[in-house]
Amino acid sequence: MKKIIIKTVCAILLMAFAVSAVACGGNTIYDDLAEEGYAVRVRFDVGEGGLVNETQNVTIVEAYNVADVVTLNGKTGIRILEPGDPARGKDGAFKVSYSDEKVLYFSPGWYTSRTETENGYVYSGRWDFEKDLLDPATLENGELVLYAAWIPSFTYEFYSQNEAGVFELIGSKRKIDLELPEWNTRKEEWRMNDLKDLSTDGKIFEAAYLDEAMTLPVTDTIDGDADYVDYAKGIAKTPVIKVYITWTEATA
Repeated sequence: MKKIIIKTVCAILLMAFAVSAVACGGNTIYDDLAEEGYAVRVRFDVGEGGLVNETQNVTIVEAYNVADVVTLNGKTGIRILEPGDPARGKDGAFKVSYSDEKVLYFSPGWYTSRTETENGYVYSGRWDFEKDLLDPATLENGELVLYAAWIPSFTYEFYSQNEAGVFELIGSKRKIDLELPEWNTRKEEWRMNDLKDLSTDGKIFEAAYLDEAMTLPVTDTIDGDADYVDYAKGIAKTPVIKVYITWTEATA
């Protein structure tokens, strides 16, 4: 595979961008790079709250050589490397994350379009770094902007039937994936995992379901980022996942 050589202009502090981009003689850094053949730019926008190498207010701007093209599945173009791609090497990779002390955020990917709505951003044009190639002829002003989408960890709500047979909320937990109880063969008991903090009044876990009718049993970890994300739009299908639990009476 052809080695990709990238000219990294950043990380550029956004507040100082106008000053940082200017080089000697009136030319910008981008003008100088273009003269060297690096006329294609990719801007990774981590969004408000996003971090680059644990630092806020930073964006990643990189320049690719117009001659640095490959052919893949009959298409020819420039292959873009994701910020954390191992191919960048330990010193060339960027760690992209989100800043929040209470809620863990995760990114469903990078997108070519971002639209603000009343409920936050909706995205489109998810970039596939393994399959998509960038055609320089499609760029406006020689730059592609990729936006990071961010989704907060889900709220898992746990329900259990009361004496009247009605499901009541007995607890909740913020997680991306939920690790449900599993049977410990050696100890002959349930390892409660993410349900260990629930009050069971001496009862023993029996089963978990995703519906009150108990027709959708859960037998393994709930993969929130796999099952409850609309990847085409870069948003969560639902912020709350309800889990219905049944218990058996503990024997003396």
